[in-house]
Amino acid sequence: MPVHFASEEDSIGPYNRLSASQANAYNNCSRLWYYEKILRFKMPQIPVLFVGRAVEDAVCKMLRESPGLMVSSADSKLLESTPLDENGLPNRADVDWPASKLLALPEKMQPSTIDEMKKWGRERLDIHLPLSLEEMRIEWESEERKSGNWSTVNTQYCLKMCYTALDMHLVELQRCFEANGGPSLVSWREGNRDFWPAPDGRGFDLKSSHPLASKDSFTLVEAWEICRPWFVDPGAQKFSMNAIHPEHWFQGEYDLVYRWDGQIKIVDLKASVGKGDRSGNYVDQLRMYAMLWWVTHDKKEMVNSLEIWYLGANVVKEIELPSVTELQQMESDLKDMWKVLRETKPDIEQCPPNPAPMRGFSAGGKAIDAPKDSRCMSCDWQNICPGGSGNDDLPSAGIVNLPGSTSSFDITEIAQLDPRATIIAEVFSVVGANTKPVPQITISQGSNFAKIQIISETHESGQKSWPIGIKKGDIVKLEGLVFTVNWKGEIMLKVDPHARIIPALPGEESTTDLLSYRAKYHVAGRVIYRFDKRGIGRNGKEWHRKGMMIQDSSGAMKVGGWANDWGPQYSTVNIGDTVVIANIGIDAWATEVRGEISRNSTFQIIDRI
Repeated sequence: MPVHFASEEDSIGPYNRLSASQANAYNNCSRLWYYEKILRFKMPQIPVLFVGRAVEDAVCKMLRESPGLMVSSADSKLLESTPLDENGLPNRADVDWPASKLLALPEKMQPSTIDEMKKWGRERLDIHLPLSLEEMRIEWESEERKSGNWSTVNTQYCLKMCYTALDMHLVELQRCFEANGGPSLVSWREGNRDFWPAPDGRGFDLKSSHPLASKDSFTLVEAWEICRPWFVDPGAQKFSMNAIHPEHWFQGEYDLVYRWDGQIKIVDLKASVGKGDRSGNYVDQLRMYAMLWWVTHDKKEMVNSLEIWYLGANVVKEIELPSVTELQQMESDLKDMWKVLRETKPDIEQCPPNPAPMRGFSAGGKAIDAPKDSRCMSCDWQNICPGGSGNDDLPSAGIVNLPGSTSSFDITEIAQLDPRATIIAEVFSVVGANTKPVPQITISQGSNFAKIQIISETHESGQKSWPIGIKKGDIVKLEGLVFTVNWKGEIMLKVDPHARIIPALPGEESTTDLLSYRAKYHVAGRVIYRFDKRGIGRNGKEWHRKGMMIQDSSGAMKVGGWANDWGPQYSTVNIGDTVVIANIGIDAWATEVRGEISRNSTFQIIDRI
């Protein structure tokens, strides 16, 4: 099985697991890992980062479809409505699936040669890719740190990479056809399904023979159905179909898993030519996935093949399989890494800027002599990191006097900002408890009231964020809710994955009340980068927000707000300047604390780089 969930004993949670990308980042440079995973610095979001996802999305949507069910010009949305359960997973209940509503095409309309299959697949990709690229363009446009220009995206080059992925899959199809479907042909024809079948628009229990099963000789359409690799259903929620280590400290998500012939082949799709240092990360990632498969199959089943498909170079790169001894050592080393990085939170001093040497790869991920350049030369954080031109001499808490002013502010360290609290309260009103996905709840403490804003329906424990059947008069415990104030000055209690509403125990009393909330803070920090977002509101009016990431000696945070509230100095600030931002509200998402300026806030540069 390619999907393995955490057990009920999971005390780590999805936000504290290790992943291959984190392990690679830490091995390349521990300071880079610290900046991006602990301080949450976000690199510039250039279009190429989104293009790869669009290519993979189009390829998976094409693979999900069947030349035995739809003509090559069929609508792109025929299989789009994957039924999902409350966890965002393909629904195992007896529900309608889109493919079950389609009749098989007449045999004369089905591809019967590899060339006909290639033509069908390419025409499906012609339909899917522009839509996938547009979805990614919209996502890129919404990024605070978007960089570059989307007009540089070469649609024809992206389409060529999709065609290459199809050609590579057709090699598997040919093998399957020549093998007469392999060992699972009879079972497949009878309608038997893997526990996690390759997504094909059908449910988990066919209840009868497969609708595309031939009663005569083996067909190419049957080969297409049988050799289809497993991949994450494009209709499932993001990150819902991970494989998780039995001890919960590591997780990953495979691109493609071929298994039609009884052998396990994991494929990593790369919409690139495979040049440069990053290709070394891809090799390490696949070897970690081999370890993950091994441990999630009771250490009894090993992967038989690992491949990287470099779609930009039209190269299939085979990765040497790790031995059992190597898998054991890898698991041990990664667990030790998790203990250092995630079981406890390391300090910045424990993550020095000592990057690993660069590695050399030419097109197709072929190893060549390593370049002499330092990894720091191409790092996004070289201007603020001691490994580049920066330093760790950062602002800290204390009284700060603003230049040219008699004003002074008592600065709070970023690490000391905590917008969360736990209180006991009475449910004053509930609207939509049974009619809406998310109820509107107001709570009261004596004569004081607050509105609940539920932005995550599921707590990090996997449980519902609020009690089913919650009603007026219930006494509830609001655990870890984020205190904020809306533009009207009303207290809002936000429910994110780290917060939940649960029934209070009899006699349980609150240690915090609504009026003890501190609304405003003063912070100081070094400017790491600025960000900017614009859009059109529901009322048709344009909105504009901007902000910055700042770092002090204790941590880092984003501070954002409406463009007009920043004042004139914002446009003159440079990366590395030290600033004071006074009278800000604070907010949070998961473990990330954020600041919010208002028209009453003060922004001042106190030291220029």
